Amino acid sequence: MLRRHEKNDLPYYIGLVFLIFPIGGAFTGFYPIWTLNLTAGFLLSYLLLVRLEPRHQTLIAFLWFYTLAYVSFMTLVYQGTMMWFLFYHVNLLVWRFGDHYRSYRFTSFLIVALLLSAAGLIYGAGLATVLMSAAAPVFVLGMYYFQNRLHLQKKMEDEIVEQNHTINLLSAENERNRIGRDLHDTLGHTFAMMTLKTELALKQMKKGQYDAVRQQLEELNQISQTSMHEVREIVNNLKYQTVAEELSEIERLFGLSEIGLAVDNELDLNSLAPVTQSIITMILRELANNVIKHSQASQCQILIRRKKGIEIIFRDNGVGFIKLTGQELHSIRERLSLVEGSVEVTSSANPTIVTITLKEGGKQ
Repeated sequence: MLRRHEKNDLPYYIGLVFLIFPIGGAFTGFYPIWTLNLTAGFLLSYLLLVRLEPRHQTLIAFLWFYTLAYVSFMTLVYQGTMMWFLFYHVNLLVWRFGDHYRSYRFTSFLIVALLLSAAGLIYGAGLATVLMSAAAPVFVLGMYYFQNRLHLQKKMEDEIVEQNHTINLLSAENERNRIGRDLHDTLGHTFAMMTLKTELALKQMKKGQYDAVRQQLEELNQISQTSMHEVREIVNNLKYQTVAEELSEIERLFGLSEIGLAVDNELDLNSLAPVTQSIITMILRELANNVIKHSQASQCQILIRRKKGIEIIFRDNGVGFIKLTGQELHSIRERLSLVEGSVEVTSSANPTIVTITLKEGGKQ
């Protein structure tokens, strides 16, 4: 019936300190002592609204209207400042229920806030009461608006983090599958051959065919050396990926992130030296990760061309850079410090354009 307590529930409970006013007022004679029962009902209803599971919609609705009725009764009958207790409902609307403007909870909250404000403006005694009645609904509605924006932003950030986590898992899984296929194709065939060769050599040894055994051992030695070379190639491929392979992986990741991607490559990628390919690959990966994780873009374009060296241009329609300090993309700057290259944010937003230029080396 009750959901488990979470660390994020603490702010709900901190606000309960303000119940000292109706409780203390009852003991000091400001309110009738029997209003303690109403306040206890409000406290219990609020705590249940915080902890009840969503499936108990009927009970939640009853408790919600009770808390509104409590605030309304205490405000109209005893003390106009009790109207400020509507902030409890703001916390529930935003952080507990995530209600939109058309929900019954927000509608009833808005009606109560406006009615209490109107009653205070019409029947309030004194300028202070009138000003409070005008300020209170502005405060609680403003509180709802800004907290709701904060909640939506946090929700979006959580979704982006979850999406990035999923993309990283898929990338890792894809890489594990590739390594597994390479090892299976290479070592599986090798071990099968070595098993056949050793079985044949043992049979030939029993028959005294030592020249044939020598031949089998020489072939085993050659198979072993070839396999060692192939394993080294697999290990090297884990550290090095061509630009074409990286672009293909970026297209896959952008597809998972639902970001439209256009790649315009004017280079003969096969003619690039391995060192140059390695640098470009790392730069492309870094820029692509930035777009996926931080830009909130829906479209991206990658242009690779020769223009006083190799030029890489990333263009997207995301949020861009809030302020340019000269320290943006520091990891890329560190990579380019090893070669003759530069990075420049040629447009900070609408669109965001990052231009990388590096001197092309010869074949290596």
